[in-house]
Amino acid sequence: MRSRLTALLLFFGAAFPATAAYTTSVWIPTWDPNALTTVQRHAGAMTESNPGWYNLGNDGSIGRNSGAEDPTMRAAMTGTLLIPTIKNNAGGQFSGAVVANVLGSPSGRESHAQALAQLVITKGFDGIDIDYELVPASSRDAFSSFVQLLGTKLHQSGKKLSVTVAAKTNDSQSWDGPGGEDWRVLGASADSIKIMAYDKHYPGGPAGDISPLTWLDQIATYAESTIPAGKIVFGLPWYGYDWNGTNAGSLTYDEAHNLALRVGATVTHDADGEATFSYSGHTVYFQDASSYAKKVAYLTSRHAGIAGFAHWRAGAEDPAMWDVVSSLKGGGSSNSPATPPPTSGRRRAAGR
Repeated sequence: MRSRLTALLLFFGAAFPATAAYTTSVWIPTWDPNALTTVQRHAGAMTESNPGWYNLGNDGSIGRNSGAEDPTMRAAMTGTLLIPTIKNNAGGQFSGAVVANVLGSPSGRESHAQALAQLVITKGFDGIDIDYELVPASSRDAFSSFVQLLGTKLHQSGKKLSVTVAAKTNDSQSWDGPGGEDWRVLGASADSIKIMAYDKHYPGGPAGDISPLTWLDQIATYAESTIPAGKIVFGLPWYGYDWNGTNAGSLTYDEAHNLALRVGATVTHDADGEATFSYSGHTVYFQDASSYAKKVAYLTSRHAGIAGFAHWRAGAEDPAMWDVVSSLKGGGSSNSPATPPPTSGRRRAAGR
């Protein structure tokens, strides 16, 4: 694999000028101790950190997930922009109904935007990442208005707004999620739009590439027609799936690699560069350093003006991917990292 990765890295290095640098961010779950280890080892390759610390309550409250604001994690992220993620995750599932309820009125949008802005300021964060998934198409205008309002509040205090969105290749994809996100408005209001460019094939459907190259190209082409290129951040997968028919479970790189060894399967790479193998009626697709490098090279050669790359998730990756991440960051970032929070703000959350 090393020779394949080296070849791709050479291509990758030739895909953009030597002076080019891309932002590099990573979503960091609080529930996997491997994520902390990853950040401690590789924070120097990251421009921005997105720990999954917060959750949106049905009443508009900001809930703290287990491990939120952990001082050890915060220390590990020193030198990166600290932009925590808040999700609309209710009972382990994303809930568009929660977003519709909280943001359905001007007063609800104002209250929630003010609470988030205050959180960012009080805790000394560099901004907030909004990851509200399955937003109903009927809530599209309300969500847009909320992002505009929040962006204004954050920018008044010199803070940044990141908005994470579902992948789409045009605006006719009107179902909940893509249909609830107006990229033109969001891109005008936020500092970065993180596109979750993965799960083209997903649990419940047939096995296949998680992020096919031509699909990435289509997403990037549409994104560049609606969002300023310097705000477009491509979220790439650092995980895999093990399909049995249409049933699939997720795998980290280590789990996929160890599974292949255990069942005596040979790992190959398909035309899109994704690692894959089969065993006993199962089909596995997962990401290794080679597949990741190929996606990055493909996107930077065709869409060099994009801002950078985000990754789901820390703790699931092939360690060799960090060679590519470091190359992406290049000479480093001019961004100033977050200052420590006030002493009164340092506390650990107890549960969600």
